[in-house]
Amino acid sequence: MNNEVNPFHPPDAPIAEIHRETTRDTLFDGRLIVRQPKQGYRFSVDSYLLIWFACGTHRDDTVADLGAGCGVVGLGLLAADQAERIIAVEVQPKLARLCSDNARVNQFDQRYRVIASDIRDLSSALEPNSCDLVVSNPPFWNPNSGLLPHDEERRVACHEILGGLDDWIANASRLIHPRGRVCLVFPVRRLDSLLIALNRRNLTCTRLCLVHPVADAAAELSLIEARTGKTGRLTVEPPLILKERAGGDTVRAQEIYSGVFSDRITALPDKRRDER
Repeated sequence: MNNEVNPFHPPDAPIAEIHRETTRDTLFDGRLIVRQPKQGYRFSVDSYLLIWFACGTHRDDTVADLGAGCGVVGLGLLAADQAERIIAVEVQPKLARLCSDNARVNQFDQRYRVIASDIRDLSSALEPNSCDLVVSNPPFWNPNSGLLPHDEERRVACHEILGGLDDWIANASRLIHPRGRVCLVFPVRRLDSLLIALNRRNLTCTRLCLVHPVADAAAELSLIEARTGKTGRLTVEPPLILKERAGGDTVRAQEIYSGVFSDRITALPDKRRDER
C-alpha cells in the first residue's frame, strides 16, 4: 500500500528537522518504535488500551484510524496482525509525517497509508462502506469545557476544535460496511454524549469495558465497540483495573503494555537496539 502523505495540508518542514523535535520511544517491550513530539501531543495509556480492545478473533482487511496522532494505534494493530492495511487520518502535518515515518521504521510502510486531512473533508478521500473497522481516540473535550492548552498540537488533538463528536461518529458510520465495527476509547464522564452520537448514526454499542485507575476508584475511561443496528446485543466486559493499591501495574495491565495478549506481537524482535 502506498504510504505517501496525502497533500491536503503539506508539511512545512523536512523529516530530519521534525525529528529534532521528537523523542524515540518504544511500545510492547521494544517491539514497536515510534517517534513522537517532545512537546505537544504524545500518546498515552489510551493507545495501548484501544489496540488491545480492538483486537478480535477475525483479522480485518481495511482499518481506518481517525485522528491517528503519530500512528501508534494503527501500527499496534498491524503488529498484532489484526489488520491487513491501515488508513491513518491525521490533520496535523507534523503528526501525519511522523505516522508515515513510524510505519517505515517498523517495516509496515507497504500496508500503511496516511491521509493528512480534516475528518470533515474525508468524503472525497475515502469511499463509504470501505472499512471493516474504524478505530479512534477522538478529541475528548468540548472547547467550552475549560481552559484550553497553550500548545496548539495538544489543543487540536484533545479538544473538539476541528469538528465535534458527531462529526467523528458520522465519519466512522459512513466508512464501515454493514458488518463492520467501530472501536473507541472515551472518558466515562462524557459517555452519555458518545452513546447519543452513536444512536444518531444507527450505531449500537455492542461491547463495553470500563477502565478504573485502581479497584476502589470510579471508572475514568470507557472502551466501546459499536456496530450498525445491533440493538439488544450489548456485552459488558469485566472491568479493567490498571493499578494495584500499592502502585504497581495489575497483571492484566502488564499483559496489555507488554503485548502478551497477542502472539503476533510477542513474536516480533525487540527493536530497542535498532538505531535507524
